[in-house]
Amino acid sequence: MSRTLCQCMLVSERDVLATIRAGARTVDEVGERCDAGTGCGSCRGGIELLIQQEVRRRARAPVPEALLAQLGLFGPSGDD
Repeated sequence: MSRTLCQCMLVSERDVLATIRAGARTVDEVGERCDAGTGCGSCRGGIELLIQQEVRRRARAPVPEALLAQLGLFGPSGDD
């Protein structure tokens, strides 16, 4: 079970992270999409930390070989 991140709106940390992974890039965007951080505001710092963690996680994620092949950055180069 995920802990409640936003006490005012009863939004869990899991729901905030799902909102970030669905495309929210700022604390205000998270609030618009799931109401977290729109009450007293005490959770806004925690939301910002989750956004930063997700940005770092994405930066470390390897690019799938199939995508690289589609981009022409991996596989046969045709330079014979």
